[in-house]
Amino acid sequence: MIPSCFSFDYAEARSKFLAATRDAGLEVTSIQNEAVKGPRDADLYTDVVRIGPSDAPATLLFMSGTHGVEGFCGSGAQVEFLKTLKDREIPTDVQVVLIHAINPHGFAWLRRVNEDNVDLNRNFVDHSKPHPANPNYEILKDVIAPKDISDEALKAANATLRAFSDEHGPVALQAAASCGQYTHDDGVYYGGTFDTWSNRTFRQIVNDTCSQSKAVALIDFHTGLGPYGYGEMIIEVGPEDPAYDRAKGWWGDSVKSTVSGESVSAHLNGTIDGTLPEMLSNAEVTAGAIEFGTRPSNEVFRALRKDNWLHALGDPLSLEAKPIKKEIRAAFYPDTDDWKQMIVARGREVIDQAMAGLSADAKRL
Repeated sequence: MIPSCFSFDYAEARSKFLAATRDAGLEVTSIQNEAVKGPRDADLYTDVVRIGPSDAPATLLFMSGTHGVEGFCGSGAQVEFLKTLKDREIPTDVQVVLIHAINPHGFAWLRRVNEDNVDLNRNFVDHSKPHPANPNYEILKDVIAPKDISDEALKAANATLRAFSDEHGPVALQAAASCGQYTHDDGVYYGGTFDTWSNRTFRQIVNDTCSQSKAVALIDFHTGLGPYGYGEMIIEVGPEDPAYDRAKGWWGDSVKSTVSGESVSAHLNGTIDGTLPEMLSNAEVTAGAIEFGTRPSNEVFRALRKDNWLHALGDPLSLEAKPIKKEIRAAFYPDTDDWKQMIVARGREVIDQAMAGLSADAKRL
């Protein structure tokens, strides 16, 4: 049953999510991104389902598709959650909000970024102020996002990246490439210069669903980093923050902080996790991204760079796009039964732990 919860593309994923919602007797709110279309001129939506009392003192946000092509993972977990809802014990003081495909354009077009080439999880900064600087990206931009993706050119670019890592360390290289940059709109990990549609949509969903909650948690499903099928809980606060202790109390040693350098991820700029406590200043917020490994990091990075080249300099509707799209899909979605089983088992665990933790916090607050 579990593999059948996952899908081949965005259209099938949305269809399965809506069907599971309907079968569970729940209502869905569908928010269309009217500015863009998917393949075959299809409409694109973020869909929201609320489970439990809307005035509950605690809310769990369970989200998929922040990085579009990574949406297969979270969507499958959400569909399985809905299909097994009758067998689950959701505390009466917890509302669960499923946010399906918050970046539908990226999901539909097999892109990590959105319609503006913006990485949504770098977009949550105050765009009225100077953007965070990333001087090492400036130094390495032509080899991080090369204009030539032939095997020979990528080999030379990788040699330059290795030399930088040898001199400055692998942590510095990872930060240069992935912490976010705001100066090259044709590059990778671009954070944008304005609040994107998905950014604004997420803020509206949070405002509509969490305004009465005293305790709020976010579990955002991601893929691409770490061991195959393992789900690391990534948080963006250090041990001095009360949210760190809450996360450790809920999820145990699987919690890794980007602040203290424990995580497979670099510490990032402009993330959803980082902005949620600011959005909900009157609530106790515990935000985490669960990151499931897929393939070796060099393969994932290669796929990401090729896809960036395709949309910046190539033709995503051409024949040359097909192997590139196949590669990036595989890099972020192994599409194997054992991997899907691991995602659902781990997803169930962290969701149940979060609901129990939220219920306890709601009683305390």
